[in-house]
Amino acid sequence: MFKNLKIGVRLGLGFGIVLVLLVVLALTAFTRLSNLNHEIEYMLNDRFPKTVWANDVIDLVNQVARGARSALLLAQPDEIQKELDNIAKARKTATERYQRLEKTIMSEAGKKVLAAVLEQRKAYGVELDRFIELVKTGKREAALAQLMGPMATIQTDYLTAIHALIDFQTDAMKKAGEAADQSADQAQNTVVILSLVALVIGIGFAFWVTRSITHSLHAAVAVANALSEGDLTVTIEAQRTDEVGQLMSAMQTMVGKLGEIIGEIRTSADYLSNASGQVSVTAQSLSQSSSEQAASVEESTACMEQMSASIMQNTENAKVTDGMAATASRQAVEGGEAVARTVEAMQTIAEK
Repeated sequence: MFKNLKIGVRLGLGFGIVLVLLVVLALTAFTRLSNLNHEIEYMLNDRFPKTVWANDVIDLVNQVARGARSALLLAQPDEIQKELDNIAKARKTATERYQRLEKTIMSEAGKKVLAAVLEQRKAYGVELDRFIELVKTGKREAALAQLMGPMATIQTDYLTAIHALIDFQTDAMKKAGEAADQSADQAQNTVVILSLVALVIGIGFAFWVTRSITHSLHAAVAVANALSEGDLTVTIEAQRTDEVGQLMSAMQTMVGKLGEIIGEIRTSADYLSNASGQVSVTAQSLSQSSSEQAASVEESTACMEQMSASIMQNTENAKVTDGMAATASRQAVEGGEAVARTVEAMQTIAEK
C-alpha cells in the first residue's frame, strides 16, 4: 500500500508525523514546565510566606518578652507605657500573621498544628494580660513573679508550638521543592524520550522515503542507460503506481513503440532493397536502349547528311526550274496575248 503512495504524499506524511511529534513534544514540555512553574510559584507564594509568617511570630513573641522585661526595669511611667504600647503593637502584628496563616493553610495536618499554636497563644495571652495589669498597677514584685513563673512556662510551650508550625511549613516547603525537582526531572526525561522518539521516527521516515524514491530511480536510470546503448531487450517491471512507477510504465511503452518502429524500418528497408534491385535492372535496360538509340542517332545523322546533300541539289534544281518557269510564264503571257490578238482577228474576220 505504501509503495503506491505518491512521492508528495510520502513526503507530506513523513513531515506531518515529524511535525506532530514536535507538537506533542512542545505541548508536553509546555505542560511539564507549566506544572513546574506552578510548583515553584506555589512554593514561593504559599509555602515560603507561611514559614516567614511563623518566624515573624517568633520574633514578635521575643519582642513581647523584651518589652515585658523592659517595662519591669524602667521607672518612668511614660517609658513603661511606651514598652506596653510596643507589646500591644507586636500582639496586633502577630494577630495579622495568624489571620494570614488561617486563610492559607488548607491541609488538615496544617490546620491541626495551627490550632495547637493558637491554643498556646491564647493561654500565653491570658498570662501576658495578667502581667500587663500588674505592671500598670505598680505591682512590680508580682509582675516579676508572673514574668518568671507562669508566663515564662507558657511562653516556652508557645514557642515550641510555633517551632512545630515552622517545622511543618518547612517540611511542606521541602516536599514542594522535592516535587518541583521531581517534576523537572520528569519533564527533562519526557522531553529527552520524546526527542529521541521523534529523531528515530524522523530518520526512519527519511530513510524510507529516500530509499523508496532512489531505488526506483536507479532502476529507471539503468533502463535509460541500456536504451541509450541500443538494447531494446531490457525488461522493465512497473510494480508501482507512484510517479516513478508511471515513469517506468512510460519507459516500458516507449521500448515497445521503439521495437515496433524498428520493425517497420526493417520492413521498409527490405522493400527499398527490392526496389533498388528493380531500379538496377531498369537502369541496365535503359543503358542498352541508350546504346541502341545512340547507334540509331548515328545512322540518322548519316541519313540527315545525305538528305542535306540531296536538299542542296534539289535547291539548285529548283533554282533552275524556277528560272525555266519564269521564262515559261513570260512566254505563256506573250502566247496569251498572241492568242487574244488572234481571237480578235478571228472575230473581225468572222464579222467580215
